[in-house]
Order: sequence, then structure tokens, then C-alpha cells
Amino acid sequence: MRRATFAWVAAAAAVVVAAGPAMAGQGGEPEHGTPGTGEILPHPGPDGFIWIPDWIGNGGAVGAGLNMSGPPVTVTVGCQGGSSGAGEVHVSFGGGTTPVEFTVACPADTIGRGSAVVPVDRISSLSVGVETSAPDVHWGLTITQPDS
Repeated sequence: MRRATFAWVAAAAAVVVAAGPAMAGQGGEPEHGTPGTGEILPHPGPDGFIWIPDWIGNGGAVGAGLNMSGPPVTVTVGCQGGSSGAGEVHVSFGGGTTPVEFTVACPADTIGRGSAVVPVDRISSLSVGVETSAPDVHWGLTITQPDS
């Protein structure tokens, strides 16, 4: 039986609770994003562990259930600029002392995409943080691992 059912539930609950990297806001308060109403990235299917269809501003997620002796994990982010035009998102995945990091350009009029394939021996946790260049940048996230 596929382990994704539990992981989807855990990941969906965690995205709201663990709203990722904080930026200093006015008065020194951290700023966190909010759920969007669209779908930046489509559902990843049965290989998915985490799916965030649309989030606005900073955020992130945590989950469980990876096969630590299995094939590599793919982290994919799609994004679209906000009302001020194009933007970008910075992604940090895996925790530990050497997280995998990458940046994705977010055009104003279409969806930009970026991904990283990560061997499981480089992952210390199934956690991801997304920091946006502006508070109204939309992004979606998938983390997948095919069955071995």
C-alpha cells in the first residue's frame, strides 16, 4: 500500500502551522504568507508527498514518509509575480548543515518553474522554506519521490 496518504494529510496540516521563513516586518514582527485560491502547480499524483497548490508570500511545509533507501526526491516550485510585477522565490530544502537551495524567477504574466533533484542521503528532514521577494508573489510547491 502506498505511504502517500498519510504524508498528504501531514503535509497539508503542516503548511498552515509551519509557515516558513519569516521576514522582518513593520515593528519587527515576522511576516508570513496566506493561502491563495488558485493552482500554481498541478497535483503531483501518487508519487507526491507535499503539494501546495497556491500560497502568497513567505511559507513552507514539513512532512514525513520518505523512503530513505529509495530513489531521489524532486522539489519543484512554480511562481508568479505579484501586483508590483515580476519577482522571485528562494527555496531551501532538507534542513541540516547543507540544505539544497535554489531561486526561481517569477514572471508577472506567466508561471516560472524550477526544480532540484536531491539524493535521499543529502536529506536530513522533509522540510522546505520558501521566501518571496515581495509579499504578494504567488507560488506552488510539490515534493515527489517515485516508488522504488
